[in-house]
Amino acid sequence: MRGAERLAGKVVLITGGAQGIGAQVARQLVGHGSRVAILDHDMATAQRLVGELGSAATAFDADVTSFESMTDACAAAAARFGGLDVVVANAGIAGPAATVAAVDPGEWRRVIDVDLVGVFHTVAATLPYLRGRRGYVLAVASIGAVIPGPTVSGYMAAKAGVESLVRSLRIELGATGVDIGIAYFGLVDTGLAQDMIAGSGVGAMLAALPAALGKPIPAATAATAITTGIARRARRVYAPRWVPILVDLRAPLVLADRLLAVWPSMRRIVRDADVEVPA
Repeated sequence: MRGAERLAGKVVLITGGAQGIGAQVARQLVGHGSRVAILDHDMATAQRLVGELGSAATAFDADVTSFESMTDACAAAAARFGGLDVVVANAGIAGPAATVAAVDPGEWRRVIDVDLVGVFHTVAATLPYLRGRRGYVLAVASIGAVIPGPTVSGYMAAKAGVESLVRSLRIELGATGVDIGIAYFGLVDTGLAQDMIAGSGVGAMLAALPAALGKPIPAATAATAITTGIARRARRVYAPRWVPILVDLRAPLVLADRLLAVWPSMRRIVRDADVEVPA
């Protein structure tokens, strides 16, 4: 990997680092000589990963929805490794497949709390350490930030919010030397992707695409994009290769909303996820 030498000796904090994309990123970074702080609420899985990676990794119990939990975990990680150079805000959940009319408001809010507020907590808790070392933050968003999200509106709204948060941070931190990147991924072969595909409007949309576009990519592929992005301090990270086309075509894609609303298979998915709304 080009620029891999820049990763040696770096201290990288990863939220949602116990499994999926986060775990693959940790493995690759340790392989390139980095030290990693794995933040997760699933400590049993996180500790197994640490056992695999050895002394270059340490696990910290953290709940991204709690600012107090994040400040405590980030302080402990900085103390353990002598500071922080890079933060990967990766923790996320898919949430239920249901329309706005049908979804439990608490479950919808939970997605926002993890996927958007969690990124805010992560950045806010780590900035005191990153400023002094002119560090780098990579927030993991999704192609969901720019495409319609029928029956998974909480996830899509959160990812669009992450994109706006990143843009705000770039302006706020422009004079500090801290760089901010964002990762846009299509479906990645993780538990979250399986939850997203099963019975949701996103699954219906993907079923209509050519197989090469609708097939989830391996978590290791997404992790390589993140690792490469860290080495380059990239503003934008993508995987697979067709994702930047959709990102750049977001304006005309908005025009497809009306077509999707009357698409028979989409209507069926929405109907199945909906409930009768009183008149």
